[in-house]
Amino acid sequence: MARATRQAGFTLLEMLVAMTLMSFLAGTLYASLHTAFSGRRRVEAALEPAERAAAAMHMMQSSLEAATAPTGILAREFMGQGGTGSSGRPADALAFHALAQDQGRFAPASPIHLIEIGLASDEETGELVLLRRTTANLLAPETQDPIEEVVCRRVLSLETTFYDGTSWQDTWDSTAMGDVLPMAVEVRLVLAVPGNEDGYATTRIFALPCAALDGGAGASGGRGGGAR
Repeated sequence: MARATRQAGFTLLEMLVAMTLMSFLAGTLYASLHTAFSGRRRVEAALEPAERAAAAMHMMQSSLEAATAPTGILAREFMGQGGTGSSGRPADALAFHALAQDQGRFAPASPIHLIEIGLASDEETGELVLLRRTTANLLAPETQDPIEEVVCRRVLSLETTFYDGTSWQDTWDSTAMGDVLPMAVEVRLVLAVPGNEDGYATTRIFALPCAALDGGAGASGGRGGGAR
């Protein structure tokens, strides 16, 4: 007698059960990945203003700590001016000479650069940006255009105050202070944060080493601007 043989295989019910389980597992995996990536985006969005602020403060620190006394060759006054932006928030500005930190970056370069720091409006977005202008070769026979660097974007305000050794001043003009630097500069930077009208604010105080070398503002007994 011929022996009937039965081929092994899956029934329709088994296939449906397997597909249902696979769909459930795929949905669970997608939900887990979606939650993980959403959490990562939220964390990155929360850290992004702090990272931008840290980079901006690092620039301010390196520039201010290199500031030279406003006397001698290639001397220029140290100016800290108050200002107000279109939104009514502080938009202060700084201008001073500083030791060249990377002479290989500019050609030709002098040992002292002119640094200008302030806020400017971005032509494309209309948002405020923190801008540093560097005039590298102060010994050139003709006035050179400064090199502009956007240090930080989406800035709401920039506020600076200056320590003369006894009190804090809102502005600083070294020509009225006996040609000396402030002992320290306090910088308050506020960056725009989506969904937060107040933004992200950070404040740092930077000591100026050359202020101690030239006697400092406290030794001159001068005052500039209004006391805080």
